[in-house]
Amino acid sequence: MKINPRYKVHRVADEDIVLIQGRNPGDMTTVIAFNESSLFLWNSLQGREFIISDVVDLLMQRYDVDSETAQRDAESWIVKLQENNMLE
Repeated sequence: MKINPRYKVHRVADEDIVLIQGRNPGDMTTVIAFNESSLFLWNSLQGREFIISDVVDLLMQRYDVDSETAQRDAESWIVKLQENNMLE
C-alpha cells in the first residue's frame, strides 16, 4: 500500500491536519487531525510502498512498545487511512 500523494498535511493552529474534500457537491469536507505518532508514521512512509510490518517496525523503533501493541496500533492507523481513502 501507499499513502495517496494528493493528500498533504497542513499545520493549522498548532495542529497537523489533512483536509479531505467531499466527492459530491452535497458532501462535507472532512478534517483529519494527526497526533504525534500518526504524523511520524505519515512522514516516514510518505512516497513509498509499505506493508503493515513496516508500520510495526517504525512504531517499535520510535516508541517503547511491545510487538503486540505496535501491531494493534499499526492496524488501527491503516484502517483509519483506508476508511478515509487515503491509501492507494
